[in-house]
Amino acid sequence: MGTRLQDVAQAAGVSTSTASKALNDRGDVSESVRRKIAAIAEEMGYAPRPRSKANDGRKAVVIVFDHFNSPYAATVLNGAIRAAKRAGVVLVNTCIEGEARGYDVLSMAWLREQVKSGVAGLILVTTFLEDSKVRWCRAHELPVIIIDPAAPNAEHMVSIGATNWQGGKQATEHLLGLGHRRIGFASGPRHSVPAGERLQGFRTAMQEAGVPVDESLVAGDSYTPESGRNAALKMLHGKNPPTAIFAVSDDVALGVLRAAEELGVGIPWNLSVVGFDDAAAASWMSPPLTTVRQPLDSMGQIAVERLLALADDPGRFAHPFQLETRLVVRESTAALK
Repeated sequence: MGTRLQDVAQAAGVSTSTASKALNDRGDVSESVRRKIAAIAEEMGYAPRPRSKANDGRKAVVIVFDHFNSPYAATVLNGAIRAAKRAGVVLVNTCIEGEARGYDVLSMAWLREQVKSGVAGLILVTTFLEDSKVRWCRAHELPVIIIDPAAPNAEHMVSIGATNWQGGKQATEHLLGLGHRRIGFASGPRHSVPAGERLQGFRTAMQEAGVPVDESLVAGDSYTPESGRNAALKMLHGKNPPTAIFAVSDDVALGVLRAAEELGVGIPWNLSVVGFDDAAAASWMSPPLTTVRQPLDSMGQIAVERLLALADDPGRFAHPFQLETRLVVRESTAALK
């Protein structure tokens, strides 16, 4: 594997962050310590990996989406683009879907190419990176930040998300406050961290209100309108259908609205619907969607800012970032009659 920055830091008796600053002439490092670290690095044969630059000499950051067919992804990317422009870096966006076999995005071959080309780091949006690859990226000084992870990691990663549990709880409390007790939850992917947190927020609100959760009203398996439609059809065809459905995302809520339309179930008179995201399309749905707003634009911005900070100083920002959510009430919810 060759000598790593961590090896140099250990030999010098300093942190990885200090070693990085010293070798890149940054930060509050005394000249004597800087010389000592440089000498040890030279003795051990350590060479910092190159940082990718575009034709105009700017750094490059890569942002990876699992797919790019939702308002969620577009809003996150919009924030990332603005932050990249302010920082004077190039933002390269790519998608896991549709790549050639053998050179898939996030495969080892692809990761090696990113290190070889010297990109400043990776931002992963609703994707999953195996723990072995997380360790590999760390060993090769390739910073990684994840937004809304698709599944939990045993290896630590810097993550950016919203207060999903609180948002899920608030959405459910809104429906409970309107008198609803038969409340369904149109769920997302089984291993998705945000989806799991929103479901737990739903369960907490129901428990605190003393309302049992009917497990037959918990359905769904992805963040797509198709999943929402199928989940809602299953619930609404039951013997005792729900009077309200909390959807794990706005896309899923769109599918719920479609199912209600197909069955002639009036929104919100016969069924109240709440989503989660508040991407631009939410206010244009029919009826306009009550939803939990998460700051998607800010998540993209912060991801770029934190990634560049990590590239400069690997010891920074070890903790996760959670941005506040808030309920936006529109016309898709109403009091139970």
